[in-house]
Amino acid sequence: MYLRLVIAYDGTDFSGFQKQPGKRTVQGELECLLNQLLGPGKVVGASRTDAGVHALGQVVVWTGSVPIPEQRVAMVLNRRLPSDVVVHEVRWVPTTFRPIRDAQAKYYSYCLWIANARPWPGRGRYVTVAEERLSWAILTEAAGIIRGRHDFMAFRSEGSSAKTTTRHVFQSRWVMEEKGRIWRYDIGADGFLYHMVRRLVGTMILCAKTRDLSLLYEGFNNPQGEKMGFVAPAKGLTLKRIDYDEKCWE
Repeated sequence: MYLRLVIAYDGTDFSGFQKQPGKRTVQGELECLLNQLLGPGKVVGASRTDAGVHALGQVVVWTGSVPIPEQRVAMVLNRRLPSDVVVHEVRWVPTTFRPIRDAQAKYYSYCLWIANARPWPGRGRYVTVAEERLSWAILTEAAGIIRGRHDFMAFRSEGSSAKTTTRHVFQSRWVMEEKGRIWRYDIGADGFLYHMVRRLVGTMILCAKTRDLSLLYEGFNNPQGEKMGFVAPAKGLTLKRIDYDEKCWE
């Protein structure tokens, strides 16, 4: 059996999730601690979030042995992990479980700070400040266009290893929070391409500035063409949760 952990982290001071030589990463911190406490093993994550991206529901598996009771693992780890990483769920899964392959859906949110005043201390780590006036009506219309099954190649940055670029987006919406100071974009899909969410947000921002949706339509009508929009800053993005079929635990 493997141990599945659901973890949250503030990505501000990490160089992403995936281990990189000489850099501080979430996978590196967690794997190092687990090796110290439990012995040899590997940490495998479901999503390789970029530097600066946050997570509330990242899923990882630990492939090594666990010589302590399952119910004590989270407590033991949280006492020793740095303050920007927290383990909040632990359960056994079969060794056949693969966190990337078996994921059925992933959900992200992206937060824009719309207020004229600067974000208050602490909040600025998780929002991107909108520098210009944006049209709420255009943003909400754009979110509706994104829903459905599309080829998202024009919204993928170079460096992706994905074999196909068609994804089914079943949740795409903008929501106002904190009396309109924060505009939050929620998106859920059966999978995502490299920088897909941040490039979609960047495209929607450009559309909302110009009150013109043609850039978004162009990306879907000509997916083989040039890349659309821009890659929105990492700090506004949070991985919310990852869904699996319950059969994965059997």
